[in-house]
Amino acid sequence: MKTKVLSVFFILSLTACNYLFQLNSDNDLTKIIETKIKENPKKISLSNIEDLDYDKLLILEPYSNIEKTEKELKVDLSNISENNIHSSDDINLLVFLKNNKSIKISELPRVNGDFVDYKILIKEENANFEKKEKGLLTLIK
Repeated sequence: MKTKVLSVFFILSLTACNYLFQLNSDNDLTKIIETKIKENPKKISLSNIEDLDYDKLLILEPYSNIEKTEKELKVDLSNISENNIHSSDDINLLVFLKNNKSIKISELPRVNGDFVDYKILIKEENANFEKKEKGLLTLIK
């Protein structure tokens, strides 16, 4: 009996830890990105955001499956696995990574535009976008 109780406690502890270490959308970062989009609506650079040390950017579209993306791209997104992008249609999820691990996220409302280049890893120095017709944000190549 004691073993069963300890086992249940251990499983519950692991589950709780998964929820405790989840990243939440960084509101300050989202405001910085929105300001960049408003200041220069044609060309948006996310490659030089102050106080953000990342090496890759991943953009997840509405209804994205985080676990599937994690496996496909071989990155660690475990700390955003509880994000509601899988059931939301009003945001794009910008995931900033360092050494293939998510370090910050921004839930960017789609009113700012929709990204075209989803589910690819974008190097920090190449995170520059151009706003096209119908508010589509495309990667400048």
